[in-house]
Amino acid sequence: MHTPRIFTTPGMSGYAYSGLSSTEYKDSLCRAITSGLMPYGECLKVLREFALELRNTFSELRGVDAVFAAADKINSIDSCITDAEGASSAEPKVQAGVLYSLINRLYDALQDCTTAPCNKEVPCFMDVSFIRRRAHLQIAKACGILVNSIVIVNRLATTVSKTSYKVLYERDADSVFHASMTLSAYVNVQFSALSRCLNYSPGPEETKRRKAILRVVRHNIELCNKVAELVDPEIPYCFRDRTASCLNSILDAVKASSAECVEIVRTSESAQRRLAIARKATLGFTYYLKAYRSRRLGVAHDYRRFKKKGGYACALVHMMGSLFSMYRGYAAAGNAEHIVASKIEHCIKILFTLYRYNARRSGDLQCKAREVYADMLCVYAEINEHIRPDLLLNPHAEIRWRDAALQYCTEMMDIWKALHGRHLDVFEQPEGSPSQPSTSGLGSAGAGIGGSQASYTLPHDPRHIPDSDVQPSTSAEASSALQEAQVASHRSRTPSNDDLEPSSKRSRSA
Repeated sequence: MHTPRIFTTPGMSGYAYSGLSSTEYKDSLCRAITSGLMPYGECLKVLREFALELRNTFSELRGVDAVFAAADKINSIDSCITDAEGASSAEPKVQAGVLYSLINRLYDALQDCTTAPCNKEVPCFMDVSFIRRRAHLQIAKACGILVNSIVIVNRLATTVSKTSYKVLYERDADSVFHASMTLSAYVNVQFSALSRCLNYSPGPEETKRRKAILRVVRHNIELCNKVAELVDPEIPYCFRDRTASCLNSILDAVKASSAECVEIVRTSESAQRRLAIARKATLGFTYYLKAYRSRRLGVAHDYRRFKKKGGYACALVHMMGSLFSMYRGYAAAGNAEHIVASKIEHCIKILFTLYRYNARRSGDLQCKAREVYADMLCVYAEINEHIRPDLLLNPHAEIRWRDAALQYCTEMMDIWKALHGRHLDVFEQPEGSPSQPSTSGLGSAGAGIGGSQASYTLPHDPRHIPDSDVQPSTSAEASSALQEAQVASHRSRTPSNDDLEPSSKRSRSA
């Protein structure tokens, strides 16, 4: 019930959490605590349930890694919960102090869980028994429970002490939003590039080994996605270094496990282009995480320098991150066939082709400058006309991603026009189209984006981009990047049959 499942679509694969490890359950408990529907004592009962499930999970994994065989971390968590129960009638300050001690113990267990050697060992992910017993999913469940516990205990501590870190650190919300955006771009684009190593496999045994490597990469990416939920404005500064340390350890594991695949795809132009986008994205995530965890003014200056060195690529990273974040909600819930999801797929396919053109060196190619701009217009129109708020399945969560995607698309077009405007006079800008970069807060509703978008007259049909990365083909270079991003063959597959073959049934043509 609480163990994640693997979801797989033509555009993405990953872990879908449920029960105690799910984001939805965590958010519902936090709302109940804040509203007063769940008092102090009832919340501690829930935490006991979390601790019991965590102990059972570690017990199931004790033969997988020595980290899970040691019971000291779980015993320490139980002891802190007992202390919190004993402080039920104490002063709020005392209660908060006991709860913060519990958070530290939870972080200790999370660090051990995410850095367990088995998370990085390819032989484990080639072991049939390891996969059949869903050990990797059990580890993900344990991490999910620990992350949820930290957030819930922190919410209880801030509630009893009547302290709202969201108000105190409101300025951190921007860093949190953009950290999530750039991390989403990094992990998805990186995996898209690495998955191409399967196209160069010399035989079945090597294919099997490379699939195992990709499982390791995906597993650590999913652990990173879960731990990144702790990058939250309401988390006090005293715990932010612990979150960053955990994330950096997982990202190091992703980098180390990716090294062989990176070497394999070194001759693939499209893979190298994706890896370049991923490098840009990870730089952005590093800066946003630094801004989140530190009050130093120099952090903002660091990021301005980063953006100045590549404004076009920076905007592309943010836009891709926004769309991937939206798409994941549909893919994980089994709604990849929804019209919004299909439009997002189409937009991402086009965006993958745009990085190949250097923003400053393609101006001498008049037709290319026009084609790239036409593709940007196409993406903007797709989002504005077909990914409307009234079509979203979860508008509360998705609208900010949609608005950010539109804003960064506008920014890309403005940069392109500034560099190659002399070649773009054939385009008619209809009323309401984006013309100026937004100066409002990124991600806010309607930030700098025009209203209803009219149709554009393009020099070619944007549904048929003349690029090998968009048109489906039997060749390695021509297959869609989104189609190659899979790790299993179909979302209906059971985890025990967790292979890395792309689905034989491709999604509809964009």
